[in-house]
Amino acid sequence: MTRAAGSARLRTFRMRRFSCRLCLTAIIALLCPSVAFSAPADEQKPAALEIFDAALAKFEADRVALRKWQYRQTLRTHQFDSGGKVTANGSWESIVRPGDPRPLEYTAESMEGRLSFFKAGAEEPRPDAKSSPAAKPKAGSDHDEQNQAELAVEAVRKYNLRDRYIWKRLPNDTASGESAYVIAFEPKPNQNTRTREERFFGQLTGRLWVSRADSTVLKAEASLRAPAQLFWVIARVTKFRVSYNLAPDSGAGRLLRAAKATAQTVVAFPFYEVRQRHWLTMDRYEPRTPRGAKTNSPQPAVMSSEVETSRGRP
Repeated sequence: MTRAAGSARLRTFRMRRFSCRLCLTAIIALLCPSVAFSAPADEQKPAALEIFDAALAKFEADRVALRKWQYRQTLRTHQFDSGGKVTANGSWESIVRPGDPRPLEYTAESMEGRLSFFKAGAEEPRPDAKSSPAAKPKAGSDHDEQNQAELAVEAVRKYNLRDRYIWKRLPNDTASGESAYVIAFEPKPNQNTRTREERFFGQLTGRLWVSRADSTVLKAEASLRAPAQLFWVIARVTKFRVSYNLAPDSGAGRLLRAAKATAQTVVAFPFYEVRQRHWLTMDRYEPRTPRGAKTNSPQPAVMSSEVETSRGRP
């Protein structure tokens, strides 16, 4: 593969990486602050930021522990027309190795129809493909060659998201079968909006459900309170809504719990809109293996009920 061809492939894949990164960042972003605040004297104890700090400590500890593990990630996307009919769909499966900055190891892909922002064959070649040096990930420094999950953590630290939000304690609730603290966040006014990430985070609002037992984030919801201009001068994200849910503790270990996220996005252009719905599952944890090694993980659980009920509901 020529250098030019490789660069072109990275550019076509950038939109998919950015779309996935938005979903993940909207969830992870709220777990990676870098500054400390004192809570108002009249706020309920523990205060929202105390809960947040405990969740951060748990998140960082889990990231370290997961460096011995890997898991499977499956992304499914449907695109709808203005009447709610599915016009295109795609599915991508990959192996995620937390802490590894290299690209995700994609293992399967399928696509039907013309899916905006996605291109068939744009993912990293399968490691078992008979080809060659081109099938191996490059060790270059190109920003888009990194693991998008790791990029999300870097972005959160870079843009100091904790400092961008006002945090508030809400009544306790239940999530994933556990008692949970609930904290809400909304953007502070007069933020910098020079980059697309800053424009996006400057409109993001939502809630987190944090386990009262060990400070694990059990559930998260976030959405844009107003459109955000991201990709090009003429395009705006007019709808972005994401939800994240951690599976209940099944006794196999609290660290290795499956999770799923869903997102709805609408990108508006002057004469048309691109409406998509995304399903992301993270499951099938196993001891970490070298890239390209065959594993004995079972096939992923298909979210057929969720996918089917989405038809006609973009």
